[in-house]
Amino acid sequence: MRSVPLLVLFASLVAAGCDSGSQGPPRSARILEVAVTDAPLVDPSNGQDWDGDIGGGPEVYFRLFDADVDVVADPGADRLNPRDDAEVFAVDSAEPWYEDVRDSTFPLFWDVEPGYVVRDLEDELVVALFDYDPFGDDDPMAVSEVFRMGDVAPSQVDGRVDTITLRGVDLDGRDADVGVRLTVLFDD
Repeated sequence: MRSVPLLVLFASLVAAGCDSGSQGPPRSARILEVAVTDAPLVDPSNGQDWDGDIGGGPEVYFRLFDADVDVVADPGADRLNPRDDAEVFAVDSAEPWYEDVRDSTFPLFWDVEPGYVVRDLEDELVVALFDYDPFGDDDPMAVSEVFRMGDVAPSQVDGRVDTITLRGVDLDGRDADVGVRLTVLFDD
Protein backbone atom coordinates (compact mmCIF):
# COMPACT_ATOMS: atom_id res chain seq x y z
CA MET A 1 0.00 0.00 0.00
CA ARG A 2 2.89 2.30 0.64
CA SER A 3 3.91 2.26 -3.00
CA VAL A 4 0.63 3.78 -4.21
CA PRO A 5 1.24 7.25 -2.71
CA LEU A 6 4.81 7.20 -4.05
CA LEU A 7 3.52 6.20 -7.49
CA VAL A 8 1.03 9.08 -7.46
CA LEU A 9 3.78 11.50 -6.35
CA PHE A 10 6.13 10.22 -9.07
CA ALA A 11 3.42 10.53 -11.75
CA SER A 12 2.71 14.12 -10.62
CA LEU A 13 6.37 15.09 -10.84
CA VAL A 14 6.77 13.52 -14.29
CA ALA A 15 3.63 15.26 -15.59
CA ALA A 16 4.86 18.63 -14.29
CA GLY A 17 8.24 18.08 -15.92
CA CYS A 18 6.69 17.25 -19.30
CA ASP A 19 5.40 20.78 -19.87
CA SER A 20 6.52 21.52 -23.40
CA GLY A 21 6.26 25.29 -22.93
CA SER A 22 3.40 25.45 -25.43
CA GLN A 23 0.54 27.52 -24.16
CA GLY A 24 -1.99 26.64 -26.85
CA PRO A 25 -3.25 28.64 -29.80
CA PRO A 26 -3.26 32.44 -29.48
CA ARG A 27 -6.51 34.10 -28.45
CA SER A 28 -5.44 37.72 -28.79
CA ALA A 29 -2.70 39.86 -30.31
CA ARG A 30 -0.86 42.94 -29.07
CA ILE A 31 0.29 45.49 -31.63
CA LEU A 32 3.64 46.75 -30.32
CA GLU A 33 4.79 48.95 -33.19
CA VAL A 34 3.45 50.43 -36.41
CA ALA A 35 5.84 51.31 -39.22
CA VAL A 36 4.84 53.05 -42.44
CA THR A 37 7.36 52.17 -45.13
CA ASP A 38 5.63 53.94 -48.02
CA ALA A 39 2.75 56.39 -48.57
CA PRO A 40 1.37 58.35 -51.52
CA LEU A 41 3.10 61.72 -51.28
CA VAL A 42 0.87 63.28 -53.94
CA ASP A 43 -2.93 63.44 -53.80
CA PRO A 44 -4.08 61.06 -56.59
CA SER A 45 -7.35 62.97 -57.04
CA ASN A 46 -5.61 66.11 -58.31
CA GLY A 47 -1.91 65.25 -58.72
CA GLN A 48 -0.93 68.00 -56.25
CA ASP A 49 0.90 67.92 -52.94
CA TRP A 50 -1.32 67.05 -49.98
CA ASP A 51 -0.62 70.47 -48.46
CA GLY A 52 -1.50 72.35 -51.66
CA ASP A 53 0.09 75.79 -51.98
CA ILE A 54 1.66 75.61 -48.52
CA GLY A 55 4.31 73.28 -49.87
CA GLY A 56 6.37 70.71 -48.08
CA GLY A 57 5.37 67.10 -47.75
CA PRO A 58 2.35 65.70 -45.94
CA GLU A 59 2.17 65.24 -42.17
CA VAL A 60 1.63 61.48 -42.17
CA TYR A 61 0.07 59.39 -39.42
CA PHE A 62 -1.90 56.14 -39.26
CA ARG A 63 -5.22 54.97 -37.84
CA LEU A 64 -6.40 51.39 -37.29
CA PHE A 65 -10.04 50.69 -38.25
CA ASP A 66 -12.48 47.84 -38.55
CA ALA A 67 -12.62 47.04 -42.27
CA ASP A 68 -16.31 47.93 -42.55
CA VAL A 69 -15.78 51.55 -41.41
CA ASP A 70 -15.80 54.27 -44.07
CA VAL A 71 -12.51 56.00 -43.13
CA VAL A 72 -13.47 59.11 -45.12
CA ALA A 73 -16.98 59.59 -43.71
CA ASP A 74 -16.23 58.41 -40.16
CA PRO A 75 -12.54 58.88 -39.30
CA GLY A 76 -13.43 59.12 -35.61
CA ALA A 77 -14.46 55.44 -35.57
CA ASP A 78 -10.85 54.31 -35.36
CA ARG A 79 -9.49 51.81 -32.84
CA LEU A 80 -5.94 53.11 -32.58
CA ASN A 81 -4.07 56.23 -33.63
CA PRO A 82 -1.07 58.28 -32.50
CA ARG A 83 -3.12 61.41 -31.84
CA ASP A 84 -4.37 62.15 -28.35
CA ASP A 85 -8.08 61.63 -28.97
CA ALA A 86 -9.95 61.24 -25.68
CA GLU A 87 -11.78 57.98 -26.39
CA VAL A 88 -9.17 56.24 -28.51
CA PHE A 89 -6.19 54.25 -27.31
CA ALA A 90 -3.38 56.62 -28.27
CA VAL A 91 0.17 55.71 -29.12
CA ASP A 92 2.75 57.03 -26.69
CA SER A 93 4.64 59.34 -29.01
CA ALA A 94 6.20 62.77 -28.73
CA GLU A 95 5.01 63.62 -32.24
CA PRO A 96 1.84 61.92 -33.43
CA TRP A 97 2.67 62.55 -37.09
CA TYR A 98 5.77 62.97 -39.21
CA GLU A 99 6.03 66.42 -40.77
CA ASP A 100 6.94 67.19 -44.38
CA VAL A 101 7.42 63.56 -45.32
CA ARG A 102 9.56 62.87 -48.40
CA ASP A 103 10.71 59.57 -49.90
CA SER A 104 13.91 59.79 -47.85
CA THR A 105 11.90 60.05 -44.59
CA PHE A 106 10.63 56.45 -44.66
CA PRO A 107 10.21 54.33 -42.64
CA LEU A 108 8.06 56.12 -40.05
CA PHE A 109 7.79 54.40 -36.65
CA TRP A 110 5.33 54.57 -33.76
CA ASP A 111 5.81 52.53 -30.58
CA VAL A 112 2.55 51.33 -29.08
CA GLU A 113 3.07 51.06 -25.32
CA PRO A 114 2.10 48.82 -23.60
CA GLY A 115 0.58 47.35 -26.77
CA TYR A 116 -2.86 47.65 -28.34
CA VAL A 117 -4.79 44.42 -27.79
CA VAL A 118 -6.89 42.92 -30.57
CA ARG A 119 -9.14 40.53 -28.65
CA ASP A 120 -10.78 38.79 -31.61
CA LEU A 121 -8.27 37.44 -34.12
CA GLU A 122 -11.02 37.14 -36.73
CA ASP A 123 -11.79 40.90 -36.77
CA GLU A 124 -11.24 42.31 -40.26
CA LEU A 125 -9.02 45.39 -39.97
CA VAL A 126 -7.34 48.04 -42.13
CA VAL A 127 -4.68 50.64 -41.47
CA ALA A 128 -5.48 54.03 -43.01
CA LEU A 129 -2.92 56.77 -43.62
CA PHE A 130 -3.85 60.41 -43.09
CA ASP A 131 -2.32 63.82 -43.73
CA TYR A 132 -2.74 65.99 -40.63
CA ASP A 133 -4.26 69.42 -41.39
CA PRO A 134 -4.17 72.01 -38.58
CA PHE A 135 -6.72 74.24 -40.35
CA GLY A 136 -9.38 71.71 -41.32
CA ASP A 137 -10.21 68.03 -41.55
CA ASP A 138 -7.30 65.66 -41.95
CA ASP A 139 -7.01 64.21 -45.44
CA PRO A 140 -7.36 60.43 -45.75
CA MET A 141 -4.52 59.33 -48.04
CA ALA A 142 -4.90 55.57 -48.53
CA VAL A 143 -5.79 52.32 -46.77
CA SER A 144 -4.04 49.00 -46.36
CA GLU A 145 -5.39 45.74 -47.61
CA VAL A 146 -7.93 44.08 -45.28
CA PHE A 147 -6.28 41.69 -42.83
CA ARG A 148 -7.13 39.45 -39.89
CA MET A 149 -4.67 38.65 -37.13
CA GLY A 150 -5.88 35.04 -37.22
CA ASP A 151 -4.57 34.65 -40.77
CA VAL A 152 -0.99 35.23 -39.66
CA ALA A 153 -1.08 33.94 -36.08
CA PRO A 154 1.20 31.05 -35.17
CA SER A 155 -0.50 27.73 -34.37
CA GLN A 156 0.81 27.95 -30.79
CA VAL A 157 1.76 30.89 -28.60
CA ASP A 158 5.53 30.95 -28.79
CA GLY A 159 6.50 34.27 -27.18
CA ARG A 160 8.10 35.50 -30.40
CA VAL A 161 7.29 38.82 -32.00
CA ASP A 162 5.78 38.54 -35.48
CA THR A 163 5.69 41.06 -38.32
CA ILE A 164 2.68 41.66 -40.55
CA THR A 165 3.45 43.43 -43.83
CA LEU A 166 0.58 45.13 -45.66
CA ARG A 167 0.21 46.78 -49.05
CA GLY A 168 -2.57 49.19 -49.87
CA VAL A 169 -4.84 51.07 -52.19
CA ASP A 170 -5.79 54.68 -52.64
CA LEU A 171 -9.29 55.75 -51.71
CA ASP A 172 -10.52 55.01 -55.24
CA GLY A 173 -9.43 51.37 -54.89
CA ARG A 174 -6.34 51.63 -57.14
CA ASP A 175 -3.02 50.17 -56.05
CA ALA A 176 -1.14 52.84 -54.15
CA ASP A 177 2.29 53.39 -52.70
CA VAL A 178 1.37 52.08 -49.27
CA GLY A 179 3.52 49.96 -47.04
CA VAL A 180 2.69 49.21 -43.43
CA ARG A 181 4.44 46.84 -41.02
CA LEU A 182 2.85 45.83 -37.73
CA THR A 183 4.97 44.28 -35.01
CA VAL A 184 2.69 41.92 -33.10
CA LEU A 185 2.92 39.58 -30.12
CA PHE A 186 0.29 36.83 -30.01
CA ASP A 187 -1.00 35.98 -26.51
CA ASP A 188 -3.03 33.16 -25.02
